[in-house]
Amino acid sequence: MDTILEIVRIEQVIREAEEGVNYIIRSPEDGAKIASRFIGRDDREVFFVMCLNTKNNVIAVHRCHVGSLNASLVHPREVFKSAILNNAASVIVAHQHPSGDILTIV
Repeated sequence: MDTILEIVRIEQVIREAEEGVNYIIRSPEDGAKIASRFIGRDDREVFFVMCLNTKNNVIAVHRCHVGSLNASLVHPREVFKSAILNNAASVIVAHQHPSGDILTIV
C-alpha cells in the first residue's frame, strides 16, 4: 500500500499592530524599548524577533519561542523563517528574563 504524505504550508499569521505606529530603529536603545513593549512581563523566557526593512523600520514582530522559567531553546530556522517570510533586510532578536534581570538584545 502506498503512503501519501500531506505537505503542510508554511503560513504567516498577521495581527494588526497599533494604527499609525511606525517603529524605527536608530540605536540599540530603540531596539530595547520596542522589544520590551512587545515582550511584556511574562513568567517564562520569551525569545522575540523583530524584522527590519532596509530603512530600519520594523516590518514584523514575531514571538519566536516561549521557554521555561530559566531557558528558551530556539532553533535558527525559526528565526530565519520569520525573516524570509517578511522579506527582512535584517533582524533584531531579544529575550527577557523572568527574574527581572536586564533585557538582552543581540
